[in-house]
Amino acid sequence: MIKDFEGKVAVITGGAMGIGLGLAKVFAKRGMKLVLADINKEALEKVSKEFSEKNVEVLTVVTDVSVPEQVAHLAEISYERFGNVHILCNNAGIGAGGPIRFLTQADWNWTLGVNLYGVIYGIQYFLDRMIKSREQCHIINTSSLAGLTPGDSGPYSASKNAVIAISERLKLECFGTNVSVSVLCPAQVRSNIVENSIILSETKEGLWQPSPVMIDSSGPEFENAKKLLDLGMDPEFMAEMVVKAIENNILYIVTHPEYIPLIKSRFENIYEDTLKLHDGLGAMKESKTKTFQNDSPEFSVTYPDYFVELNPSQISKAIFTASYADLNLEIHVSTISPKRRLEELPKKIVRTLQIVTTEIETISDEPTKLKDGTPARETIFEYKVVGLFKTRSMHLSAIRDGKWIRIVISAAANNLSENLKEILYSLEFH
Repeated sequence: MIKDFEGKVAVITGGAMGIGLGLAKVFAKRGMKLVLADINKEALEKVSKEFSEKNVEVLTVVTDVSVPEQVAHLAEISYERFGNVHILCNNAGIGAGGPIRFLTQADWNWTLGVNLYGVIYGIQYFLDRMIKSREQCHIINTSSLAGLTPGDSGPYSASKNAVIAISERLKLECFGTNVSVSVLCPAQVRSNIVENSIILSETKEGLWQPSPVMIDSSGPEFENAKKLLDLGMDPEFMAEMVVKAIENNILYIVTHPEYIPLIKSRFENIYEDTLKLHDGLGAMKESKTKTFQNDSPEFSVTYPDYFVELNPSQISKAIFTASYADLNLEIHVSTISPKRRLEELPKKIVRTLQIVTTEIETISDEPTKLKDGTPARETIFEYKVVGLFKTRSMHLSAIRDGKWIRIVISAAANNLSENLKEILYSLEFH
């Protein structure tokens, strides 16, 4: 994460107005150098003059982010001028659209080209350079509230949903590197996106043409959209949220918390429809059992037969792995010092978890016994896997013949039920 912005370099697409310009102004106040990319040459020249008069070092590049060659050029000239890029804001976007049944292929190509592929190309041409720099870097992809809720036009919502999915995946892939990721999900922020989209649409061929009433700049539809934006959040105020997200490695930047109930309702609908489809979600399905047998030391662990045995990953170093949905069973055996005590083992587990997790919290840690009376240790942790997925895991540790035997059950934090402990306590020495 970046804490000191002085002297660092930010590249902002759609940087000549609206959200992009707000980001530029806030970064400039913190002493950053700017690369502003925009399709509007006149707007770029205006803001370039304004920043130069304030002694802000700025490079402007006319760029259509839907054209990969132009984004590649943006990356080349940015690194050529400044040597490095620390913050990349894939921000350029348009708000065009209409009823899905009327839209043409050209409508979809234009909106997805700018809003989605503009983000993809930015990642493609900047990410590898950022990682190789080994300096702390951050990528901010601009989505929208429309990426988290139903509504708005089909192409726009589709593009913004996709940007969130890409950002989540990018966050996962960048875990453990010098690059952090955020996805910006604003609601109404003051900008000219409505007017600009209409102006730009006049240069495109094959777009769906709405009725004159719908595009009349004095009509109610246009006026309503413009009024909401005019009364929206100040772009610089929003940009301060982005800075806070960069400083604290926050993934989701939701600018208007008052919309959280609407976002939540979407996922509640998914849950409720699933209940209707499957007549409710009961406890784990009944089944027969399988048994894992280990030779040295000799022990067995019994688990439901619907768990699928998998090849253990090199990271976990487990000797056995099985999975069902998001439930995971692992069995670990490792040599241990005869001086090591059971109560010391949770600290060793934490050190292992830190390789692929963040925000580790010990929920419980207490001594226990197996069915045969063997002393053991039961520990439950909660954490975020690769900084993204909130997970809970139950660990049962025992020591036998100089070996540490650890049985682990993990799942999404709200899906780890008490009855799964039966698997842990099925551990039996022979």
